[in-house]
Parts: sequence; C-alpha cells; structure tokens
Amino acid sequence: MVKAGSGSPNAKGRVWQSPSDIAGLKVLLCVSGGVAAYKAVELASTLTAAGAQVRTVMTEAATKLVGPKSFEAVTNAPVYTSLWDSVEKFEIQHIHIVEWADVVVVAPATANIIGKIANGICDDLVSTVLCVCWHKPILVAPAMNVNMWNNPAVVRNVKLLKQMSCELIGPAKGRLACGTIADGRMSEPAEIVLVIGKLAARIKSK
Repeated sequence: MVKAGSGSPNAKGRVWQSPSDIAGLKVLLCVSGGVAAYKAVELASTLTAAGAQVRTVMTEAATKLVGPKSFEAVTNAPVYTSLWDSVEKFEIQHIHIVEWADVVVVAPATANIIGKIANGICDDLVSTVLCVCWHKPILVAPAMNVNMWNNPAVVRNVKLLKQMSCELIGPAKGRLACGTIADGRMSEPAEIVLVIGKLAARIKSK
C-alpha cells in the first residue's frame, strides 16, 4: 500500500507520488468482468491508502474472477454486486451510491461495459450505475483482446464515450491473456491513480 504523499515504485520501477488531492475523495469503482479485474484490487488498495474513500460495484462476471471480500478487505467498505441486494437499508442503491461519489472509475472496462455505457443499456447494477452517473467525472480504463479493441463497433463506442466527456486511460501494449503482445492491457493502477488525482484537482478548483 502507498501512503498519501509517499513514494512507491510503479510497474516500470520509477518512483511516483500519490496525488495529495486524492485525500478525502469519494471514488466509486466499477469493476467489470475482464481478466484484469485482479488489478482493480490493487487500485482500490492504493486509493484507500492515499486517503480516498472507495466503494466498489462489481458485475456478476467480475465476481467470478475476484471475490468481493477482497475489495471489502482493502477498502473497509461494502461491495455492491446486484440490483436486488440492498447493502444499505431503505435506499435506492444505484441512485444513492452515485450521489455519494465525487468520481466514477471503470476498471477494467470490457468491450461489453463500454458498449452499455455508450448506448445507455441498463441490465445489471454496474451498467445502471453508469447510466445514472453521466453527469459525474468518469474515468474509463479499457482492457480487452486487441481484436476486440480494434472492432469497428468498439471503436465507435469509445468515440461516443469521449463525446460524452468520459476520460479514458489506455489500453496499454503488453502481453494479453491470449499470449499476444499487443494493445489491450489495462493501465497500471499507479497510472490510473495519477489521472484520478488530476480529476480531483479539477473538482477542487471549481
């Protein structure tokens, strides 16, 4: 874990600083069902150590790859996985957690969830949350096979996300789950934290 303002080596061995603007930031982390979901645990841990409050929303597919308890352990906060299970009583949870958040982060963002965001599809908790939060700062970290990333439909959906004022980071080039070296890897958590810091500074300057 990285304490706010303390140095830590990133994936390339360089030392980076946790942005001080992250302290106190309320981050809603949306985790979709990509292999890179394990990186989202590190992201949640790093954000929490930097002083952010993190709440996690997971798709059903994401829970097959990483257990919700992992996120609960590193954030000390409840994890949301279904429209039908109310973690907090008497609240419409997808509305409540969006109102709570300062920033929404989608990591990893699969082709599926990118398509849902771009086209307003709401068929599970994560996609419904992302439909509600269009007026919030949203950071999307794509992760998928290079052929999926280059699919014309995905390219179109990514363009729509940018038109909707979503921020995107990555994907990076590297070894993918299929063994290919190509674009498609989720950006490293340290890199995502730096962009979240910039979003936080922008929010605080308003």
